[in-house]
Amino acid sequence: MKRIVLALALAGAGTLALAQGGSFRCGGVGVGEQDKFKAEAVQHDALLTFAVSTGAYLADVGVRITDSHGAVVLEGKCDGPLMLLDLPGKGSYTVAATAQGKTQQKTLAIGQRPASATFTWPAG
Repeated sequence: MKRIVLALALAGAGTLALAQGGSFRCGGVGVGEQDKFKAEAVQHDALLTFAVSTGAYLADVGVRITDSHGAVVLEGKCDGPLMLLDLPGKGSYTVAATAQGKTQQKTLAIGQRPASATFTWPAG
């Protein structure tokens, strides 16, 4: 319990969640915060970006990450268009991102930092 309270206190303006060994922080609302998140990406395992096909960023994306054995290591909702991830170890992870009622899946290879993936949904 202390770990979760401390982690939430350190989250700042973004969202932080913990689940079975993985953690994330979301944000990127505004140019300054986007630049900050992108600069911080090298300190994390991965950076996810959420957008629509017009190029506009997208928030309120549900994210579920499973390891190579299918175990859920992280699940939560991202309240900004950028998500910094820290996962429990090197290897392959499946990211399922849900927005606008549609789910997309991508594979992340975690090893050298940062891995990245962009999820894009149709406009409208």
